[in-house]
This record gives sequence, C-alpha cells and structure tokens, in this order.
Amino acid sequence: MKIEVILYLIIMILGIVTAIAPWTFAPVCMTEMRCYFTRDVMTVLGAAISVVALLGMYKSME
Repeated sequence: MKIEVILYLIIMILGIVTAIAPWTFAPVCMTEMRCYFTRDVMTVLGAAISVVALLGMYKSME
C-alpha cells in the first residue's frame, strides 16, 4: 500500500510538471504561430494525469 501511494505521488508530480512546462521553462515554440494549441493540450494532459494519479492515490489508501 505504501509503495502504491509513493508511485501515485511520483506520477502526480510528473503530471504537474507536464502541465506547467509549456508555460514556464520548456516553451513549445519560440514564435507566435499555431503552437498554442500544443501548449493547451499539454496543459490539459498534465492536469488529467495529475487528477488520475490523485484519484488512484485516494483509492489505494482505502
């Protein structure tokens, strides 16, 4: 049980990093083209990964 919680915590941290990366330290593109769709998709994907990891962590604590 404790190992599962640690794994879900690591996955949640990776999801948060994926969500904030295109806005901060890893810009998707340097020019203002149609790259902002990619940035938005990466943000939504990172947020979804974090939410799923949070739910998995909650379920593993039961």
